[in-house]
Amino acid sequence: MSTDFKTVVSSIRDLPPMPVVAVKVLELLNDPNVNYEKLGATISNDAAVSARMLKVSNSAFYSMKRQIKTLEHAIAIVGERTLRSLVLAASLEGMNKSYGLLEKMLWEDSMGCAIGCRILARRFASADPEEAFLAGLFRHLGKIVMNYSDPDVYRSLVEMVYSEGGSSSELEGRFFPYAHAVVGAAVLDKWNFARSLVMSTLHHEDLVISVDEEENGEALMRLTATVNLAGHICMKLGIGQREPNDELDLTLCLGAKALDLTEDEIQNALIEVEEVFTENRDSFIS
Repeated sequence: MSTDFKTVVSSIRDLPPMPVVAVKVLELLNDPNVNYEKLGATISNDAAVSARMLKVSNSAFYSMKRQIKTLEHAIAIVGERTLRSLVLAASLEGMNKSYGLLEKMLWEDSMGCAIGCRILARRFASADPEEAFLAGLFRHLGKIVMNYSDPDVYRSLVEMVYSEGGSSSELEGRFFPYAHAVVGAAVLDKWNFARSLVMSTLHHEDLVISVDEEENGEALMRLTATVNLAGHICMKLGIGQREPNDELDLTLCLGAKALDLTEDEIQNALIEVEEVFTENRDSFIS
């Protein structure tokens, strides 16, 4: 698998680097002696990431009862595992050479799926909520990398999707040597992220996971199913899309089937995702 991923990565002509602040924070979080002051000082080296961190920490999504004014306070309140998610989310948003409508839609799609995954994981105990948040965040990392690597070609792909009415996955082969799921998984593998995040990114559309062969295969399947359903919820609601897909039947998506959810369970989850995303949209989307 890693050899194939190396081939994929080598085919990307301009690979975005892992955000410097995110790399440093992840290293610090592996140090049992790290303190909030040191973490805060590291994050503050990137003004944009710092601003996003404070903005999100004060959002209704994290239900804080009083305003958080410093990074140290934010870290103390949200905890180290949530801090990891927030730093990666804040860093990923800045992973663009430019930031126009297309980049904004890609980011809204990523955050919408991350929020949806966290809600679904909590509601159905289908995955660890923070791991689910990251899995949703990285689901379309391949699209972000494609746009970063060759923005003109990626824009042509998006325009064809809208003009011909197909999905980007169906049309990607006309423009790129690898599908976005493969590209995203390969980049996460290069960045040394957990195999669960690599595999959920690789299989978020098809759920082709060998439960028996994979370590913690059942948990990986449920995580990937959570990402799949959250992605379909975003499509139905129009999060990160040009318009909502009102005709999409969520009960038929692979994620809903794998999690064995009823129509009422799915509908209630859809309502919660819409309410939470709408309430917190301005906090997450610049």
